[in-house]
Amino acid sequence: MQTKAISSLVLAGVAANPESRQGRISTLDQLSTSILHDLRNPLASICGCSEMLLDLDLTPEQVKRLSSNIYQAAGRMRELLGNLFDLTQGKIAEAETCSIPEMIIRACEICAAAAQDQRIEISLDLRIQREMRAVRGRMERVFINLVTNAVEAMPRGGRILIAAKETADYALIEVEDSGPGIPPEIRDRLFEPFVSARKQDGLGLGLAISHKTVRDHGGEMWTESARGARFVIRLPL
Repeated sequence: MQTKAISSLVLAGVAANPESRQGRISTLDQLSTSILHDLRNPLASICGCSEMLLDLDLTPEQVKRLSSNIYQAAGRMRELLGNLFDLTQGKIAEAETCSIPEMIIRACEICAAAAQDQRIEISLDLRIQREMRAVRGRMERVFINLVTNAVEAMPRGGRILIAAKETADYALIEVEDSGPGIPPEIRDRLFEPFVSARKQDGLGLGLAISHKTVRDHGGEMWTESARGARFVIRLPL
């Protein structure tokens, strides 16, 4: 599939006229919704770790680990709030040259504490060294969302495998977990807003936002049959 390189992905989902006030307002609304949605995960981590720290029977090693989790989650919230502040000032991140494996590894690092707490192993098979034009924060949040969903689907432990390979024109990335899989009744609507899989308190926005982000970058995202859940992303190089 031939896809034009993205030279300046400033506004996502903007109509033909990038100066359109209506299009700009729509874009700001979409990006702010994405950021606010992603704030839920580090906030939940801070609340959960803080609650456990109230247990007076914790060992020093446990206290250190929980404190580290809180520190990392707070740093993630600071980063997201900084992005939100930039939006209020009319600053929308432009596309830059990004290393695909670096974005995947960064997402896994952010999710590592939650995965470790639930005895989940994250394995990487990154047979790719290529770069792409992308809004780094948005694309990283796609991978963060997929890994977070997999972690939340496996409260009793499991495994997540992220594999990536390249062709001459595109990168193919697969995120697969050993969880219960996608409920059949929502499989066909999984990327629609407010359709939530496996989570009772989810907003059902994460996958819809991720799907749109991938499409905005000229790629495609879909699911495939697997023992657990498997998401596939194809991105232009």
